[in-house]
Amino acid sequence: MKNINQRDGAEDVNNILPTHCPACGSILEYDMVHLSCPNDICPGRIAKQLAGAIKVLDIKRVGEKTIEPFAKGFSNMYEVIVFVLTCENDPKMENFGIKLGTRSHEIFVNAFKNIRSLTYEQVIQMLGYDNVGNKISTQLAREHAGLDFDYAHLEKALVEKLRSQEVSDYIKYVVKGLEGLGITIDRPKNEEKSLDRIGVVMTGSPKAFGYATKEAFLAKFPNMYDAKKLKAGESKYLITDDLNSTTSKMEDAKKKGIEIKTYGEF
Repeated sequence: MKNINQRDGAEDVNNILPTHCPACGSILEYDMVHLSCPNDICPGRIAKQLAGAIKVLDIKRVGEKTIEPFAKGFSNMYEVIVFVLTCENDPKMENFGIKLGTRSHEIFVNAFKNIRSLTYEQVIQMLGYDNVGNKISTQLAREHAGLDFDYAHLEKALVEKLRSQEVSDYIKYVVKGLEGLGITIDRPKNEEKSLDRIGVVMTGSPKAFGYATKEAFLAKFPNMYDAKKLKAGESKYLITDDLNSTTSKMEDAKKKGIEIKTYGEF
């Protein structure tokens, strides 16, 4: 395939590329890599965004051709969701190719009614902002939730746009609107830190302390694991039934500076 930046004789790239958007007629922009329409309300751009939102939301039985006509009446998927869920029997539905009372109408409306819950990240991505994927939507969702966030290695201009007051306010407005329609929005939460794992070695019997086996004793402490052998830095405790014991494990623990406790002390 020919690189459009290359010349072929007198052929000039400017004479090869189209100059106007076929969907809205706007003059196209070319940055030597991408040819794009700058019109934010271009039906062609919006149709592409709606098709992408269908995938982001995993809306079943609604394809690109079905959602495409809505690009001429709405600017993003949020507006489409509001319209479908509040005006399902409105005659205006037929302006978008959905004939009222048909099986297709029922399938289309039910597909949107089945949207019961969304993540905050899905909400951001379904709005169709250019080049917004999982990484940046995850960090933006965390920022909106008041959690730690990190935009390192992400496109600076895009980050600034999404963090602008206008965009932030609109995302929050959309979230509130979706919740008003009965859709649950799952906001990000800090993952609970797992308990620090403690390596222990057991010697003697725990029966005198109410445990039938060493395994039964260990089961009481989910943050502890059987290290099997005494290793400095890994084994935090040697657990014994007798602090006066003179077994090799007791002597080894003392040499390695490993703390010794009884089953009862735990």
